[in-house]
Amino acid sequence: GNIGHAQDMANIVRLAKRLNSCGKAHLILVGQGDEYEMVDEAIIQYQLRNLTLMPSVSQDKYREYVASADIGLFSLSKKHTAHNFPGKLLGYMVESKPILGSVNLGNDVASILLDSKSGLVSFNGDDDQFLTDALSLIENESLRKKMGLNAYALLNNTFSVDKAYQVICDSYLATHSEL
Repeated sequence: GNIGHAQDMANIVRLAKRLNSCGKAHLILVGQGDEYEMVDEAIIQYQLRNLTLMPSVSQDKYREYVASADIGLFSLSKKHTAHNFPGKLLGYMVESKPILGSVNLGNDVASILLDSKSGLVSFNGDDDQFLTDALSLIENESLRKKMGLNAYALLNNTFSVDKAYQVICDSYLATHSEL
């Protein structure tokens, strides 16, 4: 994915620093972007043994990585002023992964994930809550599994082709009730 300003990679680095002593946590970032070098340098500077940075890979290889992960991670810059739904969330949902996120204030992706119990989401800048959420998912396998199943259900109930078809047909029928 994009490793850039829109994702606020310093947010992920701060999380990795706070998780560095947790032997159960290892973050993998795959992609490219204008903050790639900053992350690479931070790994060395802070001796982050729990953070691996990899260049972009094929979609097939990326899907393999997601399938083998325990948690899907995303971060959005707190400077965003609009809603944003990262496409990578759909990939996490397909693989029944619980989602750990940090978003800008007012972003409706937080309520979507929290209401569906598909993951834990905090607001960017609340590093304590981001860490607490991460540790909750890291330490509780049953919570991960439950949220992963909920994420898959969210995908099917909200973002599937069948659901889109149903919404379009219902909307058409509502505006053309004389049919």
